[in-house]
Amino acid sequence: MEIGLLFIIILLSIGVFNSLLLMVKDISARSNDRFLDSSLFLYNFFLLVYFLWIEAGYILDMPSMLRVMSPLLYLCAPLFYVYVRNSLEKTSDWRKSDWLHFIPVVIHYLDLIPYFLEPSTFKLENVAMAVADPRQIDRIASGWIPMRIHYVLRILLQTGYFSFILYQIVNAKPGFFKGAFKPSSLNWLAVVMICMGWLVFFQFSFLVVELLSVFELATSEGFDSLLRKLSLVGLLFLNLYINFKPNPLFRPIKKGKIQANSLPVPVADSRENRDISSNGNQVSPLKKRIIDLLEEEKVYLECGLDLAAFSKLLGIQKNQVSHVINDEFGKRFSELVNQYRIKHAVQLIREGYLDDYTLAALAEQSGFNSRITFFNAFKKEMGISPSEFWKGFQANLP
Repeated sequence: MEIGLLFIIILLSIGVFNSLLLMVKDISARSNDRFLDSSLFLYNFFLLVYFLWIEAGYILDMPSMLRVMSPLLYLCAPLFYVYVRNSLEKTSDWRKSDWLHFIPVVIHYLDLIPYFLEPSTFKLENVAMAVADPRQIDRIASGWIPMRIHYVLRILLQTGYFSFILYQIVNAKPGFFKGAFKPSSLNWLAVVMICMGWLVFFQFSFLVVELLSVFELATSEGFDSLLRKLSLVGLLFLNLYINFKPNPLFRPIKKGKIQANSLPVPVADSRENRDISSNGNQVSPLKKRIIDLLEEEKVYLECGLDLAAFSKLLGIQKNQVSHVINDEFGKRFSELVNQYRIKHAVQLIREGYLDDYTLAALAEQSGFNSRITFFNAFKKEMGISPSEFWKGFQANLP
């Protein structure tokens, strides 16, 4: 094995192991970073498979494994998109609509069924061709759809996802890249975007060179291999960066339980919240448990929280909880929860949240399912709309 190839395999092996450890850790913590870790793991893993199996020739010992994991390559770009989207919105959600990203994966697996059913001798011939000439890897072992089409689609989708991410960033935060790389205000997400952009750029360039060679407008001999290896530089820096420079800026506020270092909501210290927590009489045990869920665990930040889910947290029947809330707080459940949510939104506005994020993001961050519901609840509680409150707050700044 060549020294250069061995070096690449070692680096990718370290990257796979490291990103897997980060992924497991962040999945257990339900951190938004798990989507970045998963995307990075897939990139590392599939590049390692390519260099280990094809360039080094180890696929000859296991020809039946060729294409088994190929469809999962379609998930690299979507997982990175989900990570950036959640970072901008300061959430950590996997939404129902995100399952649509799996459609190309399912189609590719169905498409490969004819190849999977081929005899092992046929598969051995294919892998022998790929090892003899690695450039053949995207031309052989196809299903109903030629592998070259999947190869082109994957890079185009990757480029499309990245372009849409850039659009979302500029749309949500127009000044995102302005001064982002000054030592005093180094933007973690901007560095991640640059590293991923490097990877996307050189993989797209590789595709362009390949297409030009097909139409005999240029030669890709030697140059295509250089571009593929140059794309590894962005991946290498991204691995190093997320390992040695933990994300300090874009970790989402955990809904349900906000850590001590998250944006504070001075519930216990405000007069309004003391009125909610206590009316001067002795607090019943159930009322105290309700207050603890709202003020200590901040379950009101959970989007879609309803009386049934709240009652389940208390371990008490819905009608009993509803009665206590009506009797002890003088409010319906939805009114009580929305009051806490609006106080949270007001605090975020005072912390400068709307300087960087949209009203829709503020609504979701405060536990509302929609912007309209947030708008109506805010106006009912505060007497003015969120945008009017923000303008008034800005006007009174010193």
